[in-house]
Amino acid sequence: MAPPPSTSRFLLPRLSAPPAISGRPHRPPPSPHAAAPTSTPQAFHAHLASLAAPFRAGHPSTLPSLLAALSRARAAGLPLLPATRVLAASALLRHGRLPDALAHFNLLSDSATLPAPLCNSLLAALASSGSLVPARKLFDRMLGRATELDTIGFGVFVKNVGRRDGLAEVLRLVQAVHHRGDRVDRSVIAAMVADGLSREGRIEDAWQALEEMRSRGWKPDFVAYRIVSEAFKAAGRTEEEGRILKQKRKLGVAPRKEDYREFVFALLSNRQIAEAKEIAEAIVLGDFPIDDDILNALICSVSENDADAAIMFCRFMIGKERFPSNNMLIHLCESLCKNGKGDDMWDFFRVLLDKGYCANVRDYHLVVSFLSKAGKVREAYDVLKEVKRKRFEPDISSYNSLMEALCRENLLRPAKKLWDEMFTSDCSPNLQTYNILITKFAEINESEQVKQLFDHMLQKGVSPDSATYTSVINMFCQEKRYEQAVEIFTKCAMQDPAAASSLLIVFTLALCKQGNYRRALGIISCVPSNVESVNSHVILLKCLTDVGEVDLAIEHIKWIRSNLSSRFQSIMNELMGSLSTSASLQSVTRLICYLNSEGIVQEVGPWMKLKEDGYA
Repeated sequence: MAPPPSTSRFLLPRLSAPPAISGRPHRPPPSPHAAAPTSTPQAFHAHLASLAAPFRAGHPSTLPSLLAALSRARAAGLPLLPATRVLAASALLRHGRLPDALAHFNLLSDSATLPAPLCNSLLAALASSGSLVPARKLFDRMLGRATELDTIGFGVFVKNVGRRDGLAEVLRLVQAVHHRGDRVDRSVIAAMVADGLSREGRIEDAWQALEEMRSRGWKPDFVAYRIVSEAFKAAGRTEEEGRILKQKRKLGVAPRKEDYREFVFALLSNRQIAEAKEIAEAIVLGDFPIDDDILNALICSVSENDADAAIMFCRFMIGKERFPSNNMLIHLCESLCKNGKGDDMWDFFRVLLDKGYCANVRDYHLVVSFLSKAGKVREAYDVLKEVKRKRFEPDISSYNSLMEALCRENLLRPAKKLWDEMFTSDCSPNLQTYNILITKFAEINESEQVKQLFDHMLQKGVSPDSATYTSVINMFCQEKRYEQAVEIFTKCAMQDPAAASSLLIVFTLALCKQGNYRRALGIISCVPSNVESVNSHVILLKCLTDVGEVDLAIEHIKWIRSNLSSRFQSIMNELMGSLSTSASLQSVTRLICYLNSEGIVQEVGPWMKLKEDGYA
């Protein structure tokens, strides 16, 4: 009988952040620059424990905070408690800092207690990373201190030792732990050993390992025998394959589903993704029982680094008439998009669709959006047609995903057709739809299309945002249609002063880029008082100085002083800070001299010295 969950021999401290608990008061993660208390070892331990709290594990500032705290303690010469070393090693290992974790662990004195969970996690991490020399030292230290081994630590260690050193070393290690503790599942270890040896082509050793381990009471199960028989089959040695299958039926034991379930979850929790993938492959390819939640977790973890393996697990699941979770599907599709595997994505989407996976509009949107993201626009459109055939109302988000893909691929005629189809389907475009099309038509200088779309969205009561206004303003400036650009800016200022502030910067830069400084001066001088314009004035003054239009800059400074007295000093301070990057030293020093003569700035010594050095 399997042990109860609370005493399971697989459950190690989780190395991934737990899900957030609803209702827990939010405590912000520590600042990486927060000072660590170093008055006493006890105070530092409490501080480090707060940094290493599980709920902080997923925040990007947590690791820098841990490293900074440990660095300050080291600089202060603070002696760390053994419990603090253990805490530091565990936290650093959780964040993938194996060398740092091992360094803290190795500083534990011989009299300190070696915590079994940390030791086993370190042993597995070292072995899977190929660091077998320090792994062997740790293993020997655990044996010498009678530290209990578990299936994760010993399993990953012995498998990787076997892959490099062969059967004799595996049997020596098996013998060394033969009478050690109850937390090692011997059937799972046999499967791990067989898998490791078989993957290295040591198939005779793998077969002999099963014989030797069975004779020593390690009870290889059907999974282990199948791994070896498949290795002989792949090598074309069908006679040996048949003999092993006979042994499987005669000598093997049925695999315990719950044991493998806990083992795979523990591997994933300890970030042993490759090991979890390999043992899960043996289970899946052997058609042994495996639960959906394990497959979902596997696919989410494996898809980041091995999309092909993730697809294999997904197809196995679908073949069993079981559907993946939405979360898993999103992880997998993001990985496939990143790796350019759109064809593979469409293959398993087609199977999902045929089996009735999509039960509502949300499911269809997931399919359409990822096909669009992968550039499979024809397939995405076919799925949209299927939505209509089933008399669902297509979601605007699906149309937007496909529209964006069409514009990205420069398929403008199909994009226009899709636009017309939206209206016939009573699906009104939203702000995102307009922005996708306006941005694309502005990019290719289709100004009439942009104007029509802009007017259309206003007629439909869709309020433009800063992205809309930016595309339109830039296009009109590029075509020197300044009156229309001013008209658009005025509408923005009336609708949304905050957006108009950002748009004024865009407008100013666009005009300066074309050398139309006087028009920029005219526009910026007429900005309504409720539109923040400090940054735009600074940008314009800096551009004028860079191109040597110092007289215009001085004229505008006088205007600002007269008309924007409350903001004048702020604009001048920003301007002075920006001049250090100017390309024209002569123009800068001339402007500085004017500002100094007017008493606007006082400290100009460094600028004058820079000018003298330049002439020298």
